Amino acid sequence: MATNGESARRWLEENQDKVSLERIRQIRDNLSNKLQAVDESDGTYPGLLEALDVMDNYLLQEEGEATAPESEPASLDLSPLIPQSDHQPPQLSEQEKKLKFQQLLKTGKF
Repeated sequence: MATNGESARRWLEENQDKVSLERIRQIRDNLSNKLQAVDESDGTYPGLLEALDVMDNYLLQEEGEATAPESEPASLDLSPLIPQSDHQPPQLSEQEKKLKFQQLLKTGKF
């Protein structure tokens, strides 16, 4: 199987339709196990690390597509919460305003 990133990509391109995601996960886990068994000074370490990265990215992409729900375009309801009316409240004259204010002062209900 893959010993570097390029060979992992090539293998995935050739075999992605032939093998299940579970099998690809098994291969990814095998790469991880090999990587853990190898010392960083070993010449195969960088290639195994690349191959593991390629496999991880592929699995993340495939799993993301499999679990992503079909999204429908969101439409926002921007209509007012309270019905708007063209009716304007009556405007009070200055004297009427003062009278109402005096009545409120007497009742103590502001």
